[in-house]
Amino acid sequence: MGDGHIPRRTRTVGLVVAVAALIAAVYAVVTQLTGPVVFDEDHREIEVTSGTRFSIRLKDNPATGFRWVLTAPKPDPAVLKETGGHYDAGEPVRPGTGGIRYVDFMARGAGRTEVTLRYCFRCGTPQADEQDENNRTRRFRVTVD
Repeated sequence: MGDGHIPRRTRTVGLVVAVAALIAAVYAVVTQLTGPVVFDEDHREIEVTSGTRFSIRLKDNPATGFRWVLTAPKPDPAVLKETGGHYDAGEPVRPGTGGIRYVDFMARGAGRTEVTLRYCFRCGTPQADEQDENNRTRRFRVTVD
């Protein structure tokens, strides 16, 4: 070993680790560039393949005290998983102007399920149940192949 050579086993392990890191990096870049498929709130029938990430895009204005929440019946977890979401403020960005809410999902396995989103005021409080006149619900039928 004193002659400066790297043992064959060490080179092989190093090469495997480097290739795995390269594959992970390429996957991360492709995922960021392609992003999820986006469906508007009027698109009530959604068809995707297993493994697809997708978002439902809804008009939103959190300054009003309203927000979109996933409600019962919850999607079948074997078919679909909620993975979060984000809010994009409208342009120009000013208090109270509103924007777009994205609710994100991952298609897990073949089947059909329903996503129910409710736009409610002070969700989770007694006041939320008293605002029937402002209740907006959107139902989406999701089919995963």
